[in-house]
Amino acid sequence: MSGPLLVVAGFAILTTLLAWARWLAGRRWAAAGHLVMAATAAWIVAATWPVVRHLSDYGQAGRGQAVAELFFERSGTQRYRALLTRLPSGRTQVFDLAGDEWRLDVRFIEWSPRAGQLGLQPLYRLDRLASRAIAPRTDSPGAPQPPLEFALGVPRGSDPWSRPRPGPVWGAAASATTLPGPWQPMGDGRRFEVRLQDGALVVKSRIGGERAARPR
Repeated sequence: MSGPLLVVAGFAILTTLLAWARWLAGRRWAAAGHLVMAATAAWIVAATWPVVRHLSDYGQAGRGQAVAELFFERSGTQRYRALLTRLPSGRTQVFDLAGDEWRLDVRFIEWSPRAGQLGLQPLYRLDRLASRAIAPRTDSPGAPQPPLEFALGVPRGSDPWSRPRPGPVWGAAASATTLPGPWQPMGDGRRFEVRLQDGALVVKSRIGGERAARPR
C-alpha cells in the first residue's frame, strides 16, 4: 500500500520544482498554484504514512490460514520453553513461560465492504503470548504465580492500528480488534497450531482437539 504514497510524494516533489521554475520565469500565479498542489500532496503523505507504515507489520489473513505453531519443552517445575513459529514466514522465537496454560492473541483488521471493493484483504498480526498458573506451584505452596506476557508486535511508537478508533472516518474504512485465543494446557512435547477461522482463533493440538475463541 506504500506504492501510491510514493507516487504522491513524487508528485509533491515535481510540483515543487515546477513552482520554482514558474517563479524564476516571473509567472507568479502559476508558481502559487503549483505550490498549493505540492503542499496538498505533502500533507496527504504526512497524514497517511504513519498508518501505512504500521500496516507492514501485518500479513494477509486468508480463510482458515495457519498463523503460528507452538512447541513446548519442560524446563522445570511448572516452567516451559516455548518455540513459536510464525507462519507462513517460518520465523521462530523462543520464550520461557511459567504456569500451566498459554494463550496467543492476534490483532485483526477487517476492512469495510466499500474498502474491500478496492481489493483490500483482512490483515492480522501476532500481538501477545501469555501464560498463567491454574494451580499453586509445587515448590512454593500457596504462593501466587503472576502471569507472564510477551508482546509480539514490532514496537514502532504509537501504532494507529493497535487500538480501535471510533468515529465515522475510521469506521468507514476498517475495524481493528484483538482476537484472544483460548487458553491451552502446556505440556512436555506438546505441539499446537493456531489458525484464523471465520473471525476467530482456532487452536489445534497434535494430540488433542480444537478450541475456538471469538473476540470479546
